[in-house]
Amino acid sequence: MFEKLKRHLCRKMKVLNTVALSKPSLIFNFRYFKKQHPQSAICPVLKSNAYGHGLVEIAKILDAEKPVYFIVDSFYESLELRKAGIKTPRLIIGYTLPENYKYMSFKRNAITVMDKETIDALGSLKKRIKVHLKVDTGMHRQGVPYEKALEMIKLIKTYKKLELEGICTHLADADNPKDDKFTKQQVKIFKKVITDAKRAGITFRYSHVSATSGASKIHDKDFNLIRIGLGLYGSSPFVKSLKPVLTFKSTIIAIKELKKGDCVSYGCTYRAPKDMKIGIIPAGYYEGIDRGLSNKGYIYYKNKPCKILGRACMNLTMIDLTGIKNPHKFDSVEVIGNNVSAKNSAEWMAKAAGTIPYVIWTHIAPTIRRVIVK
Repeated sequence: MFEKLKRHLCRKMKVLNTVALSKPSLIFNFRYFKKQHPQSAICPVLKSNAYGHGLVEIAKILDAEKPVYFIVDSFYESLELRKAGIKTPRLIIGYTLPENYKYMSFKRNAITVMDKETIDALGSLKKRIKVHLKVDTGMHRQGVPYEKALEMIKLIKTYKKLELEGICTHLADADNPKDDKFTKQQVKIFKKVITDAKRAGITFRYSHVSATSGASKIHDKDFNLIRIGLGLYGSSPFVKSLKPVLTFKSTIIAIKELKKGDCVSYGCTYRAPKDMKIGIIPAGYYEGIDRGLSNKGYIYYKNKPCKILGRACMNLTMIDLTGIKNPHKFDSVEVIGNNVSAKNSAEWMAKAAGTIPYVIWTHIAPTIRRVIVK
């Protein structure tokens, strides 16, 4: 009863912060990669709240595109999609404690395995489970060492109810615009693993190496699944035609007049060099305005960039309205825009804050209302 009342009230109440998601842009990006790789299954990566865009909202849009898998990090994310009525199966790529598998459902879930303990735990359940073996070809993060890949493949095959559906690796340097040497070496190692398995009489339905950057460089008949993350949401170092999906808007909740010498926010890191007008918006580093943007980032008001003044706070940020004609309380401002050349694009903000667009997007609070724009 309480949950129903909460949902009703939330729908009724207006909010100060909103994330708008462009359905046409998302579908355009998905179909772009599908067109570029007609031989491959294009699998959207929805982990980490769909890179901050909204796990369920993004899944609802793309469910109609009928991808082979949605890629998630955890069983929890998979359950959220199941609860929302999403039909697309899920490939879980994050690590799960082996002892927890006995509590999990494997209906419409495939599991990425990356160590012996996981393989044994799944095999001992004697359930039909689809698995994808992850191989470490040089990133030295997740995956079984490539020298032991065939041994792990053979171990999986000893469990009659485990279906070795796929084999995968992750490229460490695919976004390098100048040098593909390391990427080519990883691909070479991975291909050898596939060849060794074939010689042992073992094949896979799916083999996958590419995420967004790899998809722009690698067109190889030996690989038939691509994990699209960053590019799905409209950003890639190699593709300029993609369309950013997300726009984050907030509201001016106060306008203040400053005298020359007045300070703004914690630590007095900004002092007004002249009489000024500032706006206060109810979004800070919790909502997704990186603290590294303090005194250097921009928020747009009436299509004009307004500099962030002083330190961004947990739930509040101050902006310079001095050059804005007739600013009004309760007017809308654009925190993160969908124009990649603007100073409030995820790319520009990431450079200014000394980070990457992934961080800008994933730090947008999940409590902010997501709205799908058609």
